[in-house]
Amino acid sequence: MGTTTHNALSDPNRESFLEELYRGRFRWDLIRDFPTQGKEDADLGRAFIDEMTDLLRKRVDPDAVDLQKSLPEGFIEELAGRGYFKLQLNSGLGGHELSHYNTFRVLESAANWCMPVAMSLGIESTLGAGAFLPLVPEGPLRDLLRQHVLRDGLSASADSEPTGAANRDRTTTATAVPAADAYLINGEKIFVGHAPVAGLVGVTAMVHDGEGSRIREFFLHTDSPGVTAGQWHEYMGLKGFPNGWLRFDDVLVPADQMLVEPDTEHRVRMTATSSALVIRGRLYHIVAPSLAAARLCNRWAREFVARRTVDGRPLGEYEEIRRQLAESLAETFAIETVAQWCLLPEDQDRGLNVRFEQNAAKNIGTDLGWGILDRTLSLMGGEGYETSGSKARRGAPAVPMERLLRDVRGLRISGGVDFQIDNWIARFYILSYYYPRPESATEPAPSDPAAACIDDAHLSSRNLDHLGAVAAGVHEFGRICSDLVRAHPDRSELLQKERTLILLTRLARELLTMSLVLARASAMAGGGDDSGQGLADVYCTSAGHRVADLERRLSTSDPAPDLAALGDAWLENPAPAHPVPDTPGAATRDDIAEGIQA
Repeated sequence: MGTTTHNALSDPNRESFLEELYRGRFRWDLIRDFPTQGKEDADLGRAFIDEMTDLLRKRVDPDAVDLQKSLPEGFIEELAGRGYFKLQLNSGLGGHELSHYNTFRVLESAANWCMPVAMSLGIESTLGAGAFLPLVPEGPLRDLLRQHVLRDGLSASADSEPTGAANRDRTTTATAVPAADAYLINGEKIFVGHAPVAGLVGVTAMVHDGEGSRIREFFLHTDSPGVTAGQWHEYMGLKGFPNGWLRFDDVLVPADQMLVEPDTEHRVRMTATSSALVIRGRLYHIVAPSLAAARLCNRWAREFVARRTVDGRPLGEYEEIRRQLAESLAETFAIETVAQWCLLPEDQDRGLNVRFEQNAAKNIGTDLGWGILDRTLSLMGGEGYETSGSKARRGAPAVPMERLLRDVRGLRISGGVDFQIDNWIARFYILSYYYPRPESATEPAPSDPAAACIDDAHLSSRNLDHLGAVAAGVHEFGRICSDLVRAHPDRSELLQKERTLILLTRLARELLTMSLVLARASAMAGGGDDSGQGLADVYCTSAGHRVADLERRLSTSDPAPDLAALGDAWLENPAPAHPVPDTPGAATRDDIAEGIQA
């Protein structure tokens, strides 16, 4: 690779499969040696999971947590005392020194039993004091974090604000007080994981001084004068996960408790260190629970199908039922595959840049996980659209489908709303390889893109066809990007077409997931395990249809409907046009029509 840094995730010294895909290049050579977890590391993870699972089953009733909206009294403190909030820290700090992938496995296992527990474990692993500690240089701030970790203290990270997480600036301010060598923090933060229980919090704020305005992160004790901890947020799901708001009124924070890091040419919504932690952290507290939910659904679906008949015929003999089961199994395989690719190369120091894939993994995991859950709910409709309590009262198997629905739906919002993440990925990353000069946009060579990878792929004939289609699809992706840029030489014009950007990102992640699934299936077969072949075939067959649809929608020249006129008219006169309500004073259809014409 060259020396150019195109965006905040690009690393000129490390190659990335997804970064190359964004350029329209299919680099099978980067993924064909798909990683597997070593036996020693896997055994360490298994032992820890067994220990934690035993604790959860003894101490936590997930139905009671959901009903009472709280974890058992003292349980958070017990987790802290066992070092469960320091999964990856070294033993000198009371940590367990788990690898990235074992941390993921632990969070998935916890979510399998109780998602609020997994979220609590994940928030500390992602953005707690212990997560920052290895990244902070020697000095007062590192000492502060280290002492807090040694005391088994709980911590939080406060970034989202009432004005909305999509804003690139922060309304929370940090005003320099030179005489005190400190800053005054003022503002309000919401959706702060562990806010009700944390002793230390990292707060992002806009610093305004002679050097200009920029976002910095400050660490302060939650019992500092001027800090107010508000009531818990009550989410639709994830009941019992400690989450709330914090207000800061002239909170004096020493200057040496500010995380100082170099500014880059790529403007981001948070500090670079926080951003890096969040990107990987979403795998822990969002993708891992999504995979746990998928596995639960597969188990419940199997049990349901095994015990049901229709007109005396076992349910599992029906073609559509088999199709739905196969789709869920293949999509679960895909979630697990993406997680392994995002974490194992870092554990094994393969010298690859997987931050692009980590950034895409959140939407891959949550979209597939939600689809599996929705499919399973429909499949199990034969036992009723009921809560587990209602089923138990009439003697039906009481699987907590309703609780899982509420928990998993929130994952598509947590860490960034799904469609907005797709929008950001396109505008901040994909387009960075095609602007500022459209004439310099990468145009891949029109040679057969699959030729270089067919010979060393251990795949069935159907999967070899999928591989060729994916390679061609990546080449087509590059062509679509180049065409879009040529049609919009003014970048700001293309940035206004948010649906186009969202579709572009969705196409890229479909191609990414297909590529990784095929690479894993090939690596498994190369080691004598053919069990991935059928899963890869089922997944890529369905994904191929989605790719074809996305390509058609991105390449079509059909004029779009006048969405702006319809939306503007409704916003100016907020009464639904169809049907018009029989409410006195409500707008008529003629009123709406006149508004649209205007």
